[in-house]
Amino acid sequence: MNLSLLSKKELITILQAVLARNEALSKQVVQLVGRVEELELQVIELKAKKDSTNSSIPPSQDQNSAQRNRSLRKKSTRNKGGQKGHKGYTLEMTQTPAKTIDYVPKFCRQCGEDLERLSSICAERRQVVDIPPISPIYTEHRAYSKTCQCGYVTKGNFPTNVKAPIQYGAGVESLAAYFSARQYLPYRRMKECFQDLFGVSISEGSLVSAVRRMAHKSLPIYHRIKQNITHSPVVGADETGAKVNGKKAWFWTWQDAKNTFITVSDTRGFAHINQLFPQGLTTSILVSDCWAAQLKTPAAGHQLCMAHLQRELNFFIELYDDRWAKDLKKLLLLAQQFKSEISDYNKESPKRSQLECRLEKLLAYDIDKQPIKIKPFQKRIIKYKNYLFPFLYHQGVPADNNASERAIRNVKVKQKISGQFLSQNNASDFAIIRSVIDTAIKNGVNIFNSLKLVANLAPE
Repeated sequence: MNLSLLSKKELITILQAVLARNEALSKQVVQLVGRVEELELQVIELKAKKDSTNSSIPPSQDQNSAQRNRSLRKKSTRNKGGQKGHKGYTLEMTQTPAKTIDYVPKFCRQCGEDLERLSSICAERRQVVDIPPISPIYTEHRAYSKTCQCGYVTKGNFPTNVKAPIQYGAGVESLAAYFSARQYLPYRRMKECFQDLFGVSISEGSLVSAVRRMAHKSLPIYHRIKQNITHSPVVGADETGAKVNGKKAWFWTWQDAKNTFITVSDTRGFAHINQLFPQGLTTSILVSDCWAAQLKTPAAGHQLCMAHLQRELNFFIELYDDRWAKDLKKLLLLAQQFKSEISDYNKESPKRSQLECRLEKLLAYDIDKQPIKIKPFQKRIIKYKNYLFPFLYHQGVPADNNASERAIRNVKVKQKISGQFLSQNNASDFAIIRSVIDTAIKNGVNIFNSLKLVANLAPE
């Protein structure tokens, strides 16, 4: 096209079209560059090699993608096994054996002389610890009647816990609860244990009923545990998903140093917390991860789990090799180390002030320069910055929520061994009995003896 032959108006029209086309192409280039960056990020996260998502390789051997939940444990320099100076445990002899067998020589092994007329002394003792055969005990309760001179017949009363012509006793109930909520056995294997170990023939349905009765009898203790949690100065909380009759449900836990309270719900929302603790935990510092429902709970204070934050930072470091993530992780580790050095929590500490100052500087860093996945994390930390260092001001507040994770992990173990809960009632029974068991463990009480005491209680 010969531009010299065109009029000024035609040249302006052509120039405007070229500029519009150039602007459209520029926008398209920006979009394509963004798409390329997105695809490059996906390549970094999911390299095209075999892993647990596309082959039979187990998740533990995945090596190609950054992992959000990688363990924070560092490799130890100590040798395997018991460490020098640790408290040892050994099998000890009893001074009151149930049975004694004597081996007295009758003749001399040297010359053959008869030794029976000579007195003997015990030269050596050895003991064997064993368990005798266990068999069920049938106790028959008989109610007699007497006829008065007036003609009225008075019959003796059975104990309140003896209600049927034939029934299982408190020992069977406590064992069923112990096998179910402590050893995590499914009912079919529980039935096998009762038959093979104790000679008790019991159906799976009867075992379900026995566990249900134990849960009902445990309710007074269960409610007391909840009351203790409500007034505790420090409470840890966590939740985990579980299958109940094919549907997703949620187990929740609130725990402190002496109590564990577990519940089950069909929701992971704040409504469940509000139903249990309508006034909140106003005397407690609540330790949790960043789940919104937990942070919404009214409390005297909140402490975020440092372990959760460190795992997320590890993910960003592996993914981006990001300087900001490394600096924040280092700061959190220094804060946890400083926790062990504090002797007076009420005293002003220059080091604590330095840590808080460094945190402010990190949070003030321009988030627009950060990789895309770090931006939401940094905004969340800014929003909840007051929940990061309460553990530096209160002796009883831990830096992590590991105790709550331990309290709720038993649900996962139960499902791994026994499969899903068949009904909401089964799940609720487990939560109640497990709360009693964990609380007994924390207080140094024998688990089975505690369950036997519960089994002899009248149901609520």
